[in-house]
Amino acid sequence: MGGHLNMGEYDLSAVLDKCKKSAKAGYIIASGQEKNLSKVLSVAKEKVRSALYDFRNSPCYSSEATSLLEGQLSEIEQAFLKLSFAFREDLENLHNNMSKFSIILFGRTMAGKSTLMEILTEGNGEAIGKGAQRTTRDVRKYTWNGLEITDVPGIGAYEGEDDEQLAFEAAKTADLILFLITDDAPQAAEAECFRRIIDLSKPIICVMNVKASIAEGKSIKLVKRDIQKRFDMERLGTIRNQFLKYADQFGQAWTHVPFIYVHLKSAYLAQQESDSELAELFSQISRIEFLKNRVVDQVKIKGMFLRIKTFIDIISSPMLESFENLLNQSQINSAQGRTILAKKRQLNDWKEVFYRDGQAQISSLILKIRSDLNSEIASFAEEHFSDKNADKAWNEFLKQRRIELGCQELLQSLEMSANDKLKEISREITNELKFAASFADDKALKMDKIVDGKKLWNWSSVILGGGLSVATGIAYLFGSVAAGPLGWAALAVTGIGILGSLFSKSREKKELKARMRLEKCLQDNVSKTCDFLQTQMKKNLDSLISIRIEGLMREMDKINSVIFRLADTQRELAWALNEHFIELNRQIITEAIKLIGAEGLEWHIQSVARIPGNTSLIMLRDGTVFPREQRDELHKMIDEQINFVYDSDNKKVLISRVLGKDINRNQIDIEEKIGVAHVPLNDATPNLINRVRLAQQFSRIQIISQ
Repeated sequence: MGGHLNMGEYDLSAVLDKCKKSAKAGYIIASGQEKNLSKVLSVAKEKVRSALYDFRNSPCYSSEATSLLEGQLSEIEQAFLKLSFAFREDLENLHNNMSKFSIILFGRTMAGKSTLMEILTEGNGEAIGKGAQRTTRDVRKYTWNGLEITDVPGIGAYEGEDDEQLAFEAAKTADLILFLITDDAPQAAEAECFRRIIDLSKPIICVMNVKASIAEGKSIKLVKRDIQKRFDMERLGTIRNQFLKYADQFGQAWTHVPFIYVHLKSAYLAQQESDSELAELFSQISRIEFLKNRVVDQVKIKGMFLRIKTFIDIISSPMLESFENLLNQSQINSAQGRTILAKKRQLNDWKEVFYRDGQAQISSLILKIRSDLNSEIASFAEEHFSDKNADKAWNEFLKQRRIELGCQELLQSLEMSANDKLKEISREITNELKFAASFADDKALKMDKIVDGKKLWNWSSVILGGGLSVATGIAYLFGSVAAGPLGWAALAVTGIGILGSLFSKSREKKELKARMRLEKCLQDNVSKTCDFLQTQMKKNLDSLISIRIEGLMREMDKINSVIFRLADTQRELAWALNEHFIELNRQIITEAIKLIGAEGLEWHIQSVARIPGNTSLIMLRDGTVFPREQRDELHKMIDEQINFVYDSDNKKVLISRVLGKDINRNQIDIEEKIGVAHVPLNDATPNLINRVRLAQQFSRIQIISQ
């Protein structure tokens, strides 16, 4: 270690004692809400179980559909359980670290995190990375001036996804983040990680490590000149602004984030240098004391609030994400349910027309059969009135006419039409379900879509491929002439016998009588047979309607009952989470007001909507104001945009007040029954989308694009 005077020692014991007391207060607030949330999630889980029980006791025609929905219900139940566990686990991890003010070093690989660690711990440089290797593979903790400093794996390394996940898990419990970048061109990967930290509602000091080489053997005067040249504030300001520009993509504002510019290499050399004057020079060149002082000031000025905030936001940040995800998932399910419902109505309308047309086609065919057969009766009777085997002859006559084939062809044609329609409906549903789900995605709860179009509608092919076989019914009707309904033995037609002379008048009379008797018998039989045939064909049509078409419609109803029930459960859970989230928002603003010395102003506040780390929207009571000075102090304390709005009983008015002048109030359409507001949000900016999120919290109305 160098022989220079160590300028990094600060007495923070008094303020850290106060921070510890604040942490206890934060834990009490957060743990109280965690218990409330556990109750909410428990109720939701029971509702899902109830839906699952009901569904299991009303099985679908297809086991595939049943299995799919049961699996998705179980996944949702597990998601609720996991969410409840996560709240509790994160809170307890914080509670175990109650006495420590936590600072985490964050940054991409080779940005200088390990060097900064060596500076703060006055190490010998062993932890500093060489070349492009990933030095910090594990989470490492150490202490500086009573503060717990945690070095996490670097972000943006090749195949470093696990490292990044480890880093963000550690960041959840941090009171302050030191985010290291370099004076190279800002990288999108860095900005994305920065965004994620902001979403965690973590206060950040951005440390820009100025890269200026210190060549061995070079005079200290030239080294000083080279480094100072790299500290050109216009150049560094341009890099800072380039980095801040990324915030626009995320609907965030990073302008409140302080930037500290340091040369970590010279700060490290200052600690290793035995010459005290040279060490002091390196320390001054590095500007490391600016960083140390800024960290200490942050702890002194805001430490008490940051400790409370850490405990509250460990609950509120995932709560907001879960609330919005549940609301979106509910909307997706409702939209998909409505898609299926619309297709069911479309199918029902088609069924009515199809059924009427089918009956008409059957009647027309039977009428033709009846007419054709009746036209043949006279000539057949003339030829066979004396034939003892007239019934067999008639059956052979019918066989030649292939009546059963015509009936089969018609019924098969109707069946094919029904199959084609069901396939068409299924294809349309698959496409439209995908379209219905395209406006939102799941993030927090990571559950599958309740309706998976690709999977769910496979069961329609099961229905199409089995069940009623019209051909089997026709085969029964015409399969056996001797034993079947069209067997002509029942005619009991016998020959009249030849009595007397061929020219006997008595014989002529007998012939006429026999012929007329045969004609009458044939007419009656044709009538009965055609009636019977028409009845059976219509029964087949009824079965086709009932089993295939109405069967699919019944499956639609069963699926929809589950979908809408789940959508309702998700919506109820979302608004229950929102209620607790609003309360947490109010509490964190109240604590901030107390710490800025403006106690009493919290009574002006009716409610608070918030996007942690980004914006707090305070709803003021009528007739009250929030002074500008206290507003600015509150902004500095909480590191979020602070805006104000007045309440209104008219939801449209309230929503328009939050959304601002970008949205015409008259274009807002609210469906009170389902709790949805349709707003023209095409080409909405990230800032407008954030205002939509805030408006939802206040109004308890889900806002979607028209």
